[in-house]
Amino acid sequence: MDSMIVLMAQCMTVSAIAQMIDEHDTRIWRILQHYVEEARFNEDFSNTKSIGVDEKSRAKGHKYVSVFIDLDESRVIHVCEGKDASTIESFKDDLDQHNGSSGNIENFCCDMSPAFISGIENSFLNASITFDKFHVMKFMNEAVDKVRREEQSHNALLKRTRYIWLKNPENLTTNQNEMLKPLKRIRLKTMNAYNIKLALREFWRYEYRKSAEDYLKLVLLGYA
Repeated sequence: MDSMIVLMAQCMTVSAIAQMIDEHDTRIWRILQHYVEEARFNEDFSNTKSIGVDEKSRAKGHKYVSVFIDLDESRVIHVCEGKDASTIESFKDDLDQHNGSSGNIENFCCDMSPAFISGIENSFLNASITFDKFHVMKFMNEAVDKVRREEQSHNALLKRTRYIWLKNPENLTTNQNEMLKPLKRIRLKTMNAYNIKLALREFWRYEYRKSAEDYLKLVLLGYA
């Protein structure tokens, strides 16, 4: 029965399992906790070198958990409450308890959270920090939208165009493409910001650091 519960929990909610086997959900949680703790006890992080971390909302009211992933193994190895620098320290303690070492961590991939950055710099002295594509482009989209909102206050043509600038060209609908055509012929700060976003998107296609750096310098010079 325990094995079946553990297998079902990988693709079903606890409440659904409880209803299916006619058992109280608190017992299901106890069973899962037992086997998770047993599996965690046997974890070995001695070869862990590359980590990804991101926060996830777990409930309403700004309640978060931070999820740490071994990027080489593509698996979650630590989860803790919060999204501040203390979560980095929590991971470091857990790493030490499972034969790992902060000195072995060569790379951390995260968003641009100052809390994450300071925590990594203080606790993982040998690790370089990589900002992942998703969060960089999210930041860029927010910047484009900020330009649009400011320009829209004195240019009525930009009203109801928000999602045109947030989407990539290949994802625009026919109507959105038609709305964009006349806007391209006008000197708009929003269009300039949008073109910078599209140029930055191309940056991620470069596999080699030197090529990526050269491309980024050209983009910066072009929009300076």
